[in-house]
Amino acid sequence: MCGRYTNTANLDAMQMRFDFDTDETDFVPRYNLAPTQDAPVLILDQNGRKRLEMMRWGLIPHWAKDASIGNRMINARSETIQEKPVFKSAFKKYRCLVPADGFYEWQKTGKTRQPLRIMLKSRQLFAMAGLWAKWQGPDGREIRSFTILTTAPNALLKQIHDRMPVILPPDLEETWLRSEDIDQLQGLLVPYPAQELTAYAVSTLVNSPKNDVEDCIKPKQD
Repeated sequence: MCGRYTNTANLDAMQMRFDFDTDETDFVPRYNLAPTQDAPVLILDQNGRKRLEMMRWGLIPHWAKDASIGNRMINARSETIQEKPVFKSAFKKYRCLVPADGFYEWQKTGKTRQPLRIMLKSRQLFAMAGLWAKWQGPDGREIRSFTILTTAPNALLKQIHDRMPVILPPDLEETWLRSEDIDQLQGLLVPYPAQELTAYAVSTLVNSPKNDVEDCIKPKQD
């Protein structure tokens, strides 16, 4: 599962890393992104150009009666996305990149749960594989939302949790967005190399989504 993540970069840094068409996105650095909140994702527009949009975290299928279903759709298991109707169509047509520079998991030690932040050893931005959807409410209001794909943990994450988000290598991000080969796309949904990731303990500040401050990402003080 991936239930909390960070994107502390500014818009210029994301533009440089992902090379998308400039947008009027009102994004600010985030230290504790939580489900149901808006976050930046990268999609292809109708002209095949990469575009940054703010979307709600928690996929709301177009057929949903109300938006609350999205609260349970923050993640999608990559092994079953072709079997579940809620994700099958999005996998074929509505894939996205979710920019991040870290994500949180909670490691159980006895009766305590220690939050850890996992990131690239290079500390660079990366992209998680996602799916997105458009939903129109009874009042005509449209909500765009997304979910993050998960896979089996690598050797590092196995010590922390039984799932991890699908992190795409930079040279395969365009493939995820543009390919129409379902078998090729499915083959991208694998654990990221453990040797390229690092993890460190952080404050329990991150336990509450109300806390979205730089102290959330600082190493825990003994």
